[in-house]
Amino acid sequence: MFYVDENQQARFIMPYEFPLAVHETFLKDKPRGFNDWHWHEEIQFSYILEGEMITTCMGKEHRLKAGDGIFINSNCAHTSRPTGPESARFLSLNIQPSLLILFHGSVIEQRYFLPYANDPKMQVIAFRADLAEHALILEEMVRLFRYVQDREFGYELDTYAQLLHVWKLLMVLAENSSQPPVKLEREEAHAMLKYIQEHFAEPLSIGDLARCVHLSRGECSRIFQTTYGVSIVAHLIDVRISQSIPLLTDTRLPIGRIAEDCGFHSSSYYTKVFREKVGVPPLQYRRRHRGS
Repeated sequence: MFYVDENQQARFIMPYEFPLAVHETFLKDKPRGFNDWHWHEEIQFSYILEGEMITTCMGKEHRLKAGDGIFINSNCAHTSRPTGPESARFLSLNIQPSLLILFHGSVIEQRYFLPYANDPKMQVIAFRADLAEHALILEEMVRLFRYVQDREFGYELDTYAQLLHVWKLLMVLAENSSQPPVKLEREEAHAMLKYIQEHFAEPLSIGDLARCVHLSRGECSRIFQTTYGVSIVAHLIDVRISQSIPLLTDTRLPIGRIAEDCGFHSSSYYTKVFREKVGVPPLQYRRRHRGS
């Protein structure tokens, strides 16, 4: 239903004539047991079915349990990890923003979509099942998901009407929020994310990123940490580990060669970091997952 490209953009496969889709994610089925950093043009509503997880977005962690939900706006990079050995399972509804504007230049687009799509208060909103002010929006989110999943006659009409209703509830929630808005620094942060993805196999430094986005080393580090809630170095290691996994499972390359191809300066360091991140050394992971 979707794939993540070389720039860490999630690309969803959905019908052109009604561009939205629901998919289910079970974090334990991911290669490393969590959803790695990614972003997408689609706006996204997620509802936690079981377990507990932490979603990191725009430099803030959101702890979510069964019955909670979260809204993530267009182009906001995020990652989700389970909080413990019991993994989390959740549904996500992804919607092309064009579906919400009626047509370009419409009052819907100009008054009720663009100002909110670009509002710092509406970049990421978590919904808690135990908070009364969130109960209604969670209930209406679940009804929206059900329309899409059941696909009964006329479901597109029911879905569209319900989507507009949920969007209005979201606007009202954002207007009444007392939470400080997040600081938007996506352009530089996305440029750094893309540069890391394209050059992870090289001896990459913060100075290289600074030259790429024409900022100081300190400002680079600050913007990246603020936007993604993780340091540049930690993210680079995560990318290198993720890139090594297909080489472990789909090729017979020796560990030393995989380490080198993924930017690690030695096989021993690669093995150490891999064990810390994944829980087992590379050779054991290869034996478990060969051909899976």
